Amino acid sequence: MKWPKFNAVLLVINLMTLGLVGYFVYTRTVAPLPAPGAYNTAAPESEPTVVKEVVQEIVTVTNEFQWRQLESEDYKSYIERLRSIRCPEQTIRDIIIADLDKLLAPRVQAIYGRRPEVNYWQPEEEELANDHDHQQWTKQERAIDQEKRQAIQELMGVDLVRERLKQKGQVDYYERRLGFLPEEKRSQVRMLLEHYDDQEQAIREKEWQDGDVLNAADRTELRRLQGERRAKLTGVLSPDEQEQFDLWLSPTANAVRHSLYGTDGTEEEFLTVYRLRKAFDEHWSQHDMEMMSDSQREQWEQAKNAVDAQIRQQLGEERYADLKRGEDEDFHHLNATVSRFKLPRQKALEVYELKKSIQEMRETVSTNPDLSTAQKEQALKGMADETERAARALLGDKAFNYYLRRGQGYWIRN
Repeated sequence: MKWPKFNAVLLVINLMTLGLVGYFVYTRTVAPLPAPGAYNTAAPESEPTVVKEVVQEIVTVTNEFQWRQLESEDYKSYIERLRSIRCPEQTIRDIIIADLDKLLAPRVQAIYGRRPEVNYWQPEEEELANDHDHQQWTKQERAIDQEKRQAIQELMGVDLVRERLKQKGQVDYYERRLGFLPEEKRSQVRMLLEHYDDQEQAIREKEWQDGDVLNAADRTELRRLQGERRAKLTGVLSPDEQEQFDLWLSPTANAVRHSLYGTDGTEEEFLTVYRLRKAFDEHWSQHDMEMMSDSQREQWEQAKNAVDAQIRQQLGEERYADLKRGEDEDFHHLNATVSRFKLPRQKALEVYELKKSIQEMRETVSTNPDLSTAQKEQALKGMADETERAARALLGDKAFNYYLRRGQGYWIRN
């Protein structure tokens, strides 16, 4: 009965012995095998050769990029180097535009004549606002922008104005309307249009800014610029492109779109009106309304009435009335007012119909031979009072007062 217990004791002793041997083997330092030739074969076996540890230097070769490898005073070389490392074209444009902006920034800052440092007691902002010609500042800044634009066009073959609008996410008026042209021609036409727009604006500034009436020489120069622009466009555009250009950007097309405001007009209606008016405009565009004789003005009126009669016949009475409503600037202003005060769009239509009604009633009263002058004045005043109450009720006090403040409710009293 004691043998099993004795066997168990022997098993424990054996396991402990194996554990001690394993620990000894594991912890014992083992000298590495000598490399071939590590020992001097001529030395006595009793004298071991000292082995020197050789430390190998590890050199890591990196592909580190430094901008100085690319930078160059020559922008063309700079662009070529950027392209050589497969830098995206849009990124190259952004880099060059930003670099030019930084390069020319001191010239832009110099336009405004700010002090290098301003003290808290100096009214610099008000002095700059009141004591300088802001139009001159604008012209100087536009000249620098034009310099940048020309440089980017030569270096990158892209238009700086288009690039900046695209980067800002802003709507590009010309880009949306010249999309039928190839990109290269689009930029060419755009710059041509802006060139002549700048010249025309320079002539019209005294009318817009100073309220002066353009004289005969000014009007002659405007017609010359318009003819020259047309000739330049004809030299750039094919006949099909010219036709598309006219549909998008000609004065006739702009006028037709303006008159279709609020009508939900169709392409067919647009083309019907456009073709009839285009023939009229092409004939009479050579004449200055301000310089017409009485007989010429009468001929113009007859020709215009004939075109309107054709349009009425083509569109029908209802759509023709919608077209005439769209020609009325006051209808546009009414829509702007209801939008400003978040009113239903129908309110603009209702007020406009009120306007038409009161104008017809005034005409009836004013031409009534059975009424005396005093009776007419009294009737007209009563209609004006009633019209004001009705318009105020339709728009509400705030919108109605806003409408009057902007000078657009003259028809209520006149």
